[in-house]
Amino acid sequence: AALPCKALVFCLSNMNVPVPVLTLAGTIVTTLDVVPSSKLEDFREQLCEAVGPRLGNVTGAADLRPRLFHCGGELLPGLPFISAGIRAGSPLTVVVSAASRVVSASSDGTAKIWNPETGDCLQTLGVVGWERRATVQGGALKGGRQITSAAFSPDGKLVLSASADCTARIWSTQSGELVHTLSGHRRHLRSGAFSPDGALAVTASDDLTAKIWNVESGDCLYTLQGHSSEVSSAVFSPDGATVLTASLDKTAKVWCAESGKCLQTLHGHRWDVFSAVFSPDGTMALTTSEDRTAKVWRVESGECLQTLRAQGPRFTSAVFSPDGALALTASLNPVAQIWRVDSGKCLHTLRGHQNSVHSAAFSPDGERVITASQDKEAKIWSVESGECLHTLSGHADALRSATYSPEGKLVLTASDDHTARVWCAETGECLRTLAGHQDRLHSVAFMLH
Repeated sequence: AALPCKALVFCLSNMNVPVPVLTLAGTIVTTLDVVPSSKLEDFREQLCEAVGPRLGNVTGAADLRPRLFHCGGELLPGLPFISAGIRAGSPLTVVVSAASRVVSASSDGTAKIWNPETGDCLQTLGVVGWERRATVQGGALKGGRQITSAAFSPDGKLVLSASADCTARIWSTQSGELVHTLSGHRRHLRSGAFSPDGALAVTASDDLTAKIWNVESGDCLYTLQGHSSEVSSAVFSPDGATVLTASLDKTAKVWCAESGKCLQTLHGHRWDVFSAVFSPDGTMALTTSEDRTAKVWRVESGECLQTLRAQGPRFTSAVFSPDGALALTASLNPVAQIWRVDSGKCLHTLRGHQNSVHSAAFSPDGERVITASQDKEAKIWSVESGECLHTLSGHADALRSATYSPEGKLVLTASDDHTARVWCAETGECLRTLAGHQDRLHSVAFMLH
């Protein structure tokens, strides 16, 4: 999304050297040396340095994200201008907006905020003096300083981190300062998530509970008690009205976010439930279990609609497609699978990895899938054909997660090699390596807007 009121739009009248850069009012901003074989990355740096100061106090050059359009289509990162048919005299339109952001969570006790366009680390979120080793304090098991998950608030102004030290923390994206420490859990936190409006947060813990928090005050509003074993995940519904938890007690539960009351218990798995997510419309839930199945549920009634069975070891993750018609599962086997939700039929088994697939995600348009594997590679697949389109190689150790950027142009991977990488989703080219963590990464996420 463009910067409100302050976004600048420029037209490049031709691709000769030098190339004048003008505002729509006809004012020359600068003159750039550009050749048709230049890539977006080369042009971005020059343009940001030239126009950053003209945006005043709204942002600086490091916070700018130029997007280039030619004949109605956007030029993708990593592709030479000439490949898009741009020649001398070809008009380009450049829209300058706020740069994207990425957050990573690591066992080194920090989360980091990055600019994926430049690879720069903008903020390191951590508390001085955290211990790596697990300790017992006041009867509570402190699991060391590792951060198990980190996520941006919907408006991008805050980051929520969940830690093995029994706390979650809310940080300012802009300053990196600690806003609130969410204390009250007595064991390791597995995950944390914001509500869709950013007013609430939910955390899942090994202390058999989840908690709902007021983001503005940092107060705990409700403790969701009812599970008889560790709570492995907790997420809000798309409308923010309910919370879905998964537990090692073989169940998932649906809770009212406004009252903290349990509305539904999803019974049917025979072993630990590791994950649970809502469908895009919030009417269904998808769970994965140690019993080698994933199940599709009707949230309102608690009815199991479909049971998806793994080929061998258990599923490691399961998600819905953007339209809710398909499900995507990753497995301890070296495969991922695409399923029809309405029938439970497997449409494609995605083969090609050499080891366990730890995570899998759909692209925002639902046309592609990204998988991340223990074999140090990620792969991009066609949903329609099941064909592997690109193999993303370069990491030196196992991959833990992979995700698409909100507009689907980039892919982000997190690895045990202490780095994250940014890739062009269209070509599979590695654009940036985000290096700076001192231990393995658990998760990575893009800012939502």
